[in-house]
Amino acid sequence: MFKDKKILAGGAVLFAAAFWFYIKPNYMDPKPAPVYTAEQIAAAPRPTVFIGKPNAGGHGGKASNAPEGIVLNLKPTGTTQRYVKVVMALEFGPATPPWVGLSADKLAAKNAEFAHHLEPEMHKILDAIAYVIGSHTAEEVSTVEGKEKLKEELKEAINHHLHGEKVEKIYFETFIVQ
Repeated sequence: MFKDKKILAGGAVLFAAAFWFYIKPNYMDPKPAPVYTAEQIAAAPRPTVFIGKPNAGGHGGKASNAPEGIVLNLKPTGTTQRYVKVVMALEFGPATPPWVGLSADKLAAKNAEFAHHLEPEMHKILDAIAYVIGSHTAEEVSTVEGKEKLKEELKEAINHHLHGEKVEKIYFETFIVQ
């Protein structure tokens, strides 16, 4: 009987050693975070929110029947009222962790999640857009230089209202002056 306890204790020690050296490192320890190169991080897609684009499966999963683009008043010249129809993409600073190697579907899902995260601030963003675009005449925004200046003003006005996220670039997908 005394020998059986020694054999049982020896077996338990061997089992514990086997568990510690072979099983635990492979299944129980956390995997290290991936290490990305500076080139991968620079080339990674950024969180992007579209303004004036119908939401076909974005945040909330609701499709919209709204026409594409938002229509805003431009500053009138004399008695003539002019309008602009715009669709823009707001590209924000890099995500943490970076969105490296995402497929198109996963990128769209991440952007929808980001847009949902930004939803409480959307009224401030739209107000800034309406204010900045409404302070320009059609002649001012019809040139390439005017559009570049407008992008900088929009970026500054939107970032003034946001806390945490910052717009890095603005892209016009549609910009029609009428």
